[in-house]
Amino acid sequence: MAIPTLSLASGGSIPVLGLGTFLATKPGEVGAAVTAAIKAGYRLIDCAAGYGNQAEVGAAIKEAIAEGVCTREELFIVSKLFQTHHVWEGDTSRCSESLEKTLTDLQLDYLDLFLIHWPFAFAEKRLEKPEGTPQPLRLPDGTPNPVFTIKMEYLQTWSCMESFVDCGKCKAIGVSNFSAAQLEHLLKSARIPPSVNQIEVHPYFGQLEFIRWCEERKIRVMGYSPLGSAQGKMPPAQSFTLRDHPAVQKAAAAAGKTAAQILIRWGLQRCPTNFISIPKSSNEQRIAENHAVFEWALTAEAMAALDGLESGFRFFMSYFKRPENEVVWHGETIETGTDADLVSSSRPSPA
Repeated sequence: MAIPTLSLASGGSIPVLGLGTFLATKPGEVGAAVTAAIKAGYRLIDCAAGYGNQAEVGAAIKEAIAEGVCTREELFIVSKLFQTHHVWEGDTSRCSESLEKTLTDLQLDYLDLFLIHWPFAFAEKRLEKPEGTPQPLRLPDGTPNPVFTIKMEYLQTWSCMESFVDCGKCKAIGVSNFSAAQLEHLLKSARIPPSVNQIEVHPYFGQLEFIRWCEERKIRVMGYSPLGSAQGKMPPAQSFTLRDHPAVQKAAAAAGKTAAQILIRWGLQRCPTNFISIPKSSNEQRIAENHAVFEWALTAEAMAALDGLESGFRFFMSYFKRPENEVVWHGETIETGTDADLVSSSRPSPA
């Protein structure tokens, strides 16, 4: 069955189901997943410069097109501009550099959708890992790495994104991880309004009111982490990971489906007019299973049980999120165009 689509405010349409490529970093892993997904009928592939695997994604896309599995026009390719390449102190070349590198890696002439990955910028274009730190963005205890100079910035970067639409290198543009306050602020000055906001959505963190808020403003919501996390995380009030929760398992048994299918179907069925799901898998069988979610429906009882899992719990901390899951630093912070936008700096304080 062909995947249904939703219209975009910018024109055209977007499939309501796609393949996520986050954390697919082993050699050959993401390429095999993309190949399997396209053969299974997926047409939306969600990518990002920050994932570090776009060249492999691009090779798989090129091969699928060459083999006649699909055409370029049938695909909907999404990528994201990382914090290292926002406009910084008037330097707009960073944004263009990011887009050109993404197009080169993906071996494409244009993107169907280009997103601002987060509503803040790094001064540093290269993120070095300090000694003893497993990842550049965070210290071993999970706190944000203090060596970076960071400020809230998205307005000038958005102007660059609009220019990419003007020149035909992006068909649509949008944002990711933006709050209502940040979107409202952006909409006041945007010449081209964002078509999509990509955010975390699953039964432990449903964001239903925000999804409806976005729909009122003609902003489609793309939900990442629909299956929860493979890292064994769970809300303090729950005793189960999302896929292992009895409500999910009961619904799966009743429908004769996998837990992943139940979770994907829940998101699509709950908000059929404004939700796009992008589950990630590297397993060919599960990729195919995750695609088979349109010819059946969850019962009202199952939907209510899954809705009842709401815990306000995020699996993935934003950069400004402390290890204590409930503390978010930047959620409602907007860009002011003043020195107040500088929220973290490794630069020495003036004498």
